[in-house]
Amino acid sequence: MTDTSAIFIIVPTADVTSITSELNYVPASLNSEGFIHACEYHQVAEVVSRFFDNHLALSVLVVDVSLINSPLRYEAPSTTMSSPALFPHIYGALNTDAIVDVCDLVHFKHQPITPEIMAVLRHYRFERLPVESTLFKSTWRSSSNNTHGEPVGTAMIGLYCDSLTSVSCFHKLTFDEVWHFYGGDPLELTLLYPNGDSEQVVLGTDFTNGHVCQYLIPAGVWQGGCLVEGGQYALFGCTMAPGFTGSCFTAGIADALIEAYPNEEKVIKKLSVNGHQTTMPEGFAT
Repeated sequence: MTDTSAIFIIVPTADVTSITSELNYVPASLNSEGFIHACEYHQVAEVVSRFFDNHLALSVLVVDVSLINSPLRYEAPSTTMSSPALFPHIYGALNTDAIVDVCDLVHFKHQPITPEIMAVLRHYRFERLPVESTLFKSTWRSSSNNTHGEPVGTAMIGLYCDSLTSVSCFHKLTFDEVWHFYGGDPLELTLLYPNGDSEQVVLGTDFTNGHVCQYLIPAGVWQGGCLVEGGQYALFGCTMAPGFTGSCFTAGIADALIEAYPNEEKVIKKLSVNGHQTTMPEGFAT
């Protein structure tokens, strides 16, 4: 058996909601072949090329091997593949609580997911933030509203992770936001100010090297964030008062940001995971 903490299942993005809303995932292959096809990180590209070339939008289900209830076996593929490696097959329905993340294929890095990262995903049960695709979990949303109907405060926990492409694309908010560092490896925020200046802030625990554990980002400042290169993951939090709503968020378009901040072209391109989406879906976080 292959020593791995995660296996992956490729599905059409349009099917993700129906899959994750059920207790068990039972694809057609379970009835026709007796098992569910899965793959390891280095097999994803070949599986997509061989079986999903006609699909425009695909997602990758990240499955925690330790949580699968049905038998898991590593076997030769039923069709000829260029890789001689064995493929994981799930002999029975997949309990969907074993799915700890859903990553858009276009952002999948084809890298192994370490046991440390899997343990964080397993514990916190993050969701993917619309537009940004950041791994996040809402932890507090005030039941009291201000005179504008907005919650008086909100808080969330987030996870940056290169192997699963969890970053924050450049965006600005209509309210101040306070960032907090909780654990893991340091993260870097790049701030683009209205006057054309930019700034890098590293959140982490090493204050002797300039890390900060908390930082205020003023309203109206473009902000983008990611794990510092070389790290595994960064666990952080964000607090806002008034609280976050979808209407207070605007994402930036890479070309326009690069024109305004040419010195930050490299990081702007790196964090441009939102394509041309600039607003949250209607009704999100209301």
